Amino acid sequence: MNRLDHEAHTLSADTARALVEAARAAAPVLRTYADDAERESRLSPRTAQALRDAGMFRLGTPAHLGGHELPLTSAVDVLAELGVACTSSAWVVMVSYVAQQIAASFGEKARLDLWGDGPDVPMCGVFSSVGVTAEPVEGGLLVSGRWSWASGCHQAEWGVLGVPMPQPAAEGAAPGVALVPTSELTIEATWDMAGMRGTGSDTLVAEDVFVPYHRIRAFSDVLTDHERAGEPLYRIPPGSLTLTSLAPLLGAARAVFRTTVETVGRGKPMAMSLHRRLADSPSGQAALADAATLIDSAALHLTRSAEAVDTAAAASATPTLLERARVRMDVGHASTCLRQAVQLLLTVNGAGSFARSASVQRYWRDLETAARHPTLNPGLAREMYGRALVGDERPVSPMV
Repeated sequence: MNRLDHEAHTLSADTARALVEAARAAAPVLRTYADDAERESRLSPRTAQALRDAGMFRLGTPAHLGGHELPLTSAVDVLAELGVACTSSAWVVMVSYVAQQIAASFGEKARLDLWGDGPDVPMCGVFSSVGVTAEPVEGGLLVSGRWSWASGCHQAEWGVLGVPMPQPAAEGAAPGVALVPTSELTIEATWDMAGMRGTGSDTLVAEDVFVPYHRIRAFSDVLTDHERAGEPLYRIPPGSLTLTSLAPLLGAARAVFRTTVETVGRGKPMAMSLHRRLADSPSGQAALADAATLIDSAALHLTRSAEAVDTAAAASATPTLLERARVRMDVGHASTCLRQAVQLLLTVNGAGSFARSASVQRYWRDLETAARHPTLNPGLAREMYGRALVGDERPVSPMV
């Protein structure tokens, strides 16, 4: 590592530590208003402001425009710390970070549109574009349509949205991605889920919204042109950014573990047994040991992949298909580990875990809901990795 790289690494590490502390300092606000987020199906204004004040909406903003431009490994640490306080808050920040990473690839003119007035710009993103139309007009496209599952759309100032890019008549349309200010969109309330309610993942609606060409890219370019980016963060392929989706779940599992250990430590008895304390039960002790190891295993897999991705990006190296598939496998495996860990901890806690007033059941609902996100699908990850291991390069998903 040369002197400049060493200085950059030290600066990044110092920033990451400061942001983890900032996330920890914001935790009381996030916890206080978690019930409000449940009720309203979106983050409370006070939570959103606390996240902004803590610098969480500039994690992926380019450094030369005042952002943190945080490497993937550091972003995972920050998002996991937020997840300990509120899984939905961590998810909204995660989506913004990923959207910023993708948006930064659109060129300097688009970057100035987004961050010319300041680095704290929350974003959301939906790649799918079913039913969306885009009509070519002078200088850009006139876009109409709906984008569901837009996590964080109530806080977002910009959206990274999938749009069809008209091609010559014989070729139809190709998938594209557009940067659209949310001030030109409306939000339809469609999010009513058992978990992750605070993400406010409602539906964005556009009616004849003009998007200039400098804020439109082919989806294929977003997937493949990242190698040419100037800054390491923006060289990371979108498929590897799925690592960030797991970080809020890691925080949730850690929160459930801490709560369970505290409950056991207060002398909770073991019902229907002769153990005066649950802490004296061999089966309870074994469950805690297994849960702790599963959570550690998830963290280790997540960190291994994040470090490998950051190292490749810093070296301007292009990860092989096998390396990228292993990242997806690490994510899927870690997701399974966290779900198994929380199941064990809920059993240790007992039926009281499911009281509506218990925070544990909210973390459980959040984790079980978020773990079904397509980016965390362990079955799909196994397909990707298994094919790569035997040299089968047939695509299973574009996000690898």
